[in-house]
Amino acid sequence: MSQHPHAAIFENRVAAEAAANVRNALVITVCGQEAEITEILDWYRRDAEGKPMPAEWRDLAGQVQIPWNFKLVPARETAEA
Repeated sequence: MSQHPHAAIFENRVAAEAAANVRNALVITVCGQEAEITEILDWYRRDAEGKPMPAEWRDLAGQVQIPWNFKLVPARETAEA
């Protein structure tokens, strides 16, 4: 079994959910120009009906090393010729 995380970007929700179902992955829904995260579903954890459950932190050991906030870098202005 591979121990390396993999990531993919889908523009089609059906394709993303199909890939997540095979890999027991997280599906992170990002919307808008501000890259707002609207939903995170854990396809490994399922409810009684078989639907994926919202992702949650469990059994954390130590501090989280991932920065959860970021700043948008403004686009460079083009120089007028």
